[in-house]
Amino acid sequence: MAYSAVLLAIGCGGDGLTRVGIEGELLAQNGPIANATVQLIPQAGTVGEGAIGLADSSGKFTVISSRDQAAGLPPGKYRVRVSQMIDKDGTVLPGDAIQADYPFSREGVPPPYSTLESPLEVSITDAGGQVTIEIPTKTLGK
Repeated sequence: MAYSAVLLAIGCGGDGLTRVGIEGELLAQNGPIANATVQLIPQAGTVGEGAIGLADSSGKFTVISSRDQAAGLPPGKYRVRVSQMIDKDGTVLPGDAIQADYPFSREGVPPPYSTLESPLEVSITDAGGQVTIEIPTKTLGK
């Protein structure tokens, strides 16, 4: 609970935008989406450059702004893109893995959810808080 309270009291980043703390969970039909990257892309009427989060092994994540690394993001509507790198043997790679280091890796989240045309969206309120992002299919990782 104390962790949530800290996240909700984030305030402004260096760009003057008011941000709210967001923590979330990534889920697919076969369970949590471990070690994934979640990208929140602002939609029309939402200020800011968006945010990125790295999910842990249980699919839980927090977000930071894409550009200046400020915690949280401005309230509004966001398109959600989820990416999970899978090694050639099917092992899920760490969320911060660089594809150039794993030349035989592939995307573990099927399109369109791993593309900029993802139909997934979330609305972030002025209060911030918890979001659950569910992909209505299975991912490839072991």
